[in-house]
Amino acid sequence: MKNNLMKIATLAALILGFSQGNTVLASHDNEFKFTGVVESLPNTAGFVGDWRVAGRTVHVTSSTRIEQTDGHVAVGATVKVEGTTRSDNSFDAAEIEVRQGASGDDGNGDDDNAQPTFKGTIEILSTAAGFIGDWRVGGRTIHVSPTTRIETDFGPIAVGAFVEIYGSIRADGSMDATKIETKSNVAGGDGRDELKGVIEALPSSGLVGDWRVGGRTVHVSADTIINREHGAAEVGASVEVSGARRPDGSFDATRIEVKPSGGSSDEGQPTNVKGAIQSLPASSLVGDWTVAGRLVHVVSSTKLKSEHGAFVIGTRVKVKGIMMSDGSIVATKIQVRDSN
Repeated sequence: MKNNLMKIATLAALILGFSQGNTVLASHDNEFKFTGVVESLPNTAGFVGDWRVAGRTVHVTSSTRIEQTDGHVAVGATVKVEGTTRSDNSFDAAEIEVRQGASGDDGNGDDDNAQPTFKGTIEILSTAAGFIGDWRVGGRTIHVSPTTRIETDFGPIAVGAFVEIYGSIRADGSMDATKIETKSNVAGGDGRDELKGVIEALPSSGLVGDWRVGGRTVHVSADTIINREHGAAEVGASVEVSGARRPDGSFDATRIEVKPSGGSSDEGQPTNVKGAIQSLPASSLVGDWTVAGRLVHVVSSTKLKSEHGAFVIGTRVKVKGIMMSDGSIVATKIQVRDSN
């Protein structure tokens, strides 16, 4: 009798799944797998809480494994849920895999521009392993979960580093980070060797292998990040290679970025601005300044030269730094100008 009731319950679940236009992948007693579209998500770090997927309630805990290789967790994404059923037909999720991202999200990194982004200087870091927890960046709380992708090609994660954050913004103004990318190195320099040039040769099959860029051999592995937002990685394309230089002069590439063919982007280029300080951070000089109408990001490695006066509002300064895509500047040096 008990076995018959279990079969009836399983059959009912199968019928319900098909009637709602979803695919039931497997069912073994109370173990269950199904695919469906995310209808609602909790407003919490790591998406812990109750989800609504294809009309079903899915209970997600901090131990639920969330795989976002093929897209990001978002309302409208198609996911596969694996877990166990409760008596009320809700699910305790052991694993959730994004099978297809919401519109414009294919999970390969090209969708980052479709997400809200935020840039700022790290003020407070979580002390937990992997930096999981709440950070303070540019005056905003950033929620970092085990699924947050952290890229450190331009320097390590540290207080004072300037970072770019991708994710979703909560109603309280804080942010759930899906990706954090460092843009500066607090130890000085940019934490990398760099090569700019034209691709002269590529591997015979695929992109993994040895490239020839600007007369140098560039070793590309499966872990190398290749940014093709501005064009294809092909012979004749201009690229910027970040990585480690070997004694023989070749490069182990950690990141390769295809540059716009028109050369119109100034991002990453040296720049300077002269003018009066219009605003300063409240508690220290590390943070965001406004100089001559420009947003200037001052990090812990910025050299501050004050031989000719103090850094106060109204003081005229010369800023040297690196241009960001939004027109702001990450300062490498700021010097008070001689009033004479």
